[in-house]
Amino acid sequence: MGSDVGLDTLRLLPLNQVAALKLKAAGEPPDPELLPVFQLMSWGVKNGLQSTHRRTLTELEALQARKPQDAYDYLVANLPGGLPGLERQLLKLQPRAAALKLLDVLDMRLKADPRNPYPSD
Repeated sequence: MGSDVGLDTLRLLPLNQVAALKLKAAGEPPDPELLPVFQLMSWGVKNGLQSTHRRTLTELEALQARKPQDAYDYLVANLPGGLPGLERQLLKLQPRAAALKLLDVLDMRLKADPRNPYPSD
């Protein structure tokens, strides 16, 4: 993808489309400032989901402050099972479970990042 793709273009990617469906099913209106994948994770946290590490929530906020393309690319880099596999899994889940799955993906991604001083426990 290009280095500075707009939010509207990123919203058309399948992962964001699936996240938007889950948000709609939860009765959550789209946030014009966030990609649906990050909005779904934030929605889950606001609705009582716990992440494996407190640090994950801090990193979620930091990702949301980055350029949308950079944040999206970071999240989906080196996904176990690939992006289409994750999209298929999310489609089958209820909104809360989908949000939790995405938080788990972020958690795994952070643990795998050698530049991130992230707890390994």
